[in-house]
Amino acid sequence: LLWWFFLAKHLEENHCRNPDGEIQPWCFTTSPFKRWDYCAIPRCEERMCVTGDGRDYRGTVSVTKSGRTCQMWDSQMPHKHFLQQGLTLNYCRNPNNERMPWCYTTDPDTRWEYCKVPSCGDVPSPMTDCYKNNGMSYRGVTSETIGGRQCQDWSATSPHFHKKTPGNYPNA
Repeated sequence: LLWWFFLAKHLEENHCRNPDGEIQPWCFTTSPFKRWDYCAIPRCEERMCVTGDGRDYRGTVSVTKSGRTCQMWDSQMPHKHFLQQGLTLNYCRNPNNERMPWCYTTDPDTRWEYCKVPSCGDVPSPMTDCYKNNGMSYRGVTSETIGGRQCQDWSATSPHFHKKTPGNYPNA
């Protein structure tokens, strides 16, 4: 029964995770001399061009297709809005899964518009086994630390006893 709880909360096998908000994914190691370590997972690259709907776009375009300047995301003027995505500045983004990056405009008569962001074209897809931000959403299968040690299963308490259980970390 305990294994089901670990599986349901993504603390599966010995895959690297970040259940408690460290700076990147980590794991307990199988080495009796090293309790835990960060994992050997690269950070996902930030895209300066658009692939697909542009959810991962992190470039600096701040003008719409029609040439309007984008409103600052943390400003409520001239257009009030309720997006709480931690967005700042006035760069085009796609925080709500529209068909492409967009922004609120500084034109009081035009609430929002799509942006003209360069397409990545033939740029290779980003690596899939990578983490974004601090890696709390990482669900890859890497199970090796930056020191080259294998990760201990999350369901095991040996060689290192721990309480990083789904009950204690429900958002893991």
